Parts: sequence; C-alpha cells; structure tokens
Amino acid sequence: MQLSGDWELDPAELSGLFQAKGWCYHTDEGLILPSAKTIEAMLSQLIGEALSTGRDEVQGGRFMVFKDAELPNSYDLWLNVGFIWDDAKLSDEERELLAVDDDGDDDE
Repeated sequence: MQLSGDWELDPAELSGLFQAKGWCYHTDEGLILPSAKTIEAMLSQLIGEALSTGRDEVQGGRFMVFKDAELPNSYDLWLNVGFIWDDAKLSDEERELLAVDDDGDDDE
C-alpha cells in the first residue's frame, strides 16, 4: 500500500518523536524504536485491517486510523500521546490501579 496525503507529521518526524519519548514496539526480535519505515508499515497494516474487516476505526502501535466519511478511500490518522483523568472523580479502586501502573518515569 502506498501512503500519501497531507501529513502534519510525516513518518520520519513520527519516528523521531517515538525515539525522543522512548516509545517502543514489541516485535518478534524484541523491543524496537520504530523507524519511519516501520511506522509507515504499521499505518498500512491498520488501514489494511480496516479495509478487510469493514471497520471504520482500527487501533495499534499508539495509532488509530479512522475512515473519513466524506472520502471513501481516505483515513484520518490519530496518535495517542497520553492518558489523562479527572482526579476529583476517581474512586479509591481507580486510584489504586493508577498507582500500581505508575512506574514513575513518565515525568522526566
């Protein structure tokens, strides 16, 4: 699949962001920092999955592809940059889960 379009951040820039943040992919060879080629392959795979399953939204590798309703052969690409919550509305159980998941190195 040949990806082209209006990139706000192209795969090389996205790869640089992944490297700067230390966002790794799990592969058969272990953890890797994705290259531009790897990111482009991930996006192609997600779009291929959307096409083969007929789903409008597919997620993976910090990305989500969302079928554009106005252009049938195009997709919006979204990057997950974090996870936030309303601290005042968390239950004690939710606070405990967040404390267990917090490894302490996200604030560097």
